Amino acid sequence: MQALLAPIVASGGAMTAASILPGVAGAASAVDGYSAALAEKRRAEANAYIGRTRAVQTNVNAREGLNEELATMRATFATNAQKPGVGTMEVFDELRRVRSRERRVEFGNQMAQAADWKMAAKKAGVSSFGALLGGLKSINQSLFDLSEIKRVQNLEKQEQGKYGL
Repeated sequence: MQALLAPIVASGGAMTAASILPGVAGAASAVDGYSAALAEKRRAEANAYIGRTRAVQTNVNAREGLNEELATMRATFATNAQKPGVGTMEVFDELRRVRSRERRVEFGNQMAQAADWKMAAKKAGVSSFGALLGGLKSINQSLFDLSEIKRVQNLEKQEQGKYGL
């Protein structure tokens, strides 16, 4: 950093270097904020993908669990020598209804959580752009200050040239 600032200080003075430093700090701040927000975005996207995967796994596990429960009930009825009929079908239908509702609720909860992560990823993407723009704003101010200093120095040189100083 000193190697970069040495020619500036030698040619234009410490005031020029002092006007450039906020711009350099702003650029570093912009890059840091942008990188952090992008990392947050990637993490949120990964969590959204994991959430969707868990929702699918929850759905599959619930369906398999229902099939196992129904198979166990069929085996139990067969062991007790109960024939399939209206009463046994009502028991099966009620179990299917209850387990299907539980499965849908759990699947919906998992998908809602995945959607929250997806929205967090979008928000992080927007904030990364904002961080970059915020840092660029300070760079612009620093460049404006630098151009103003150069303009004043040129005016001073012209004034000195007029009067032969």
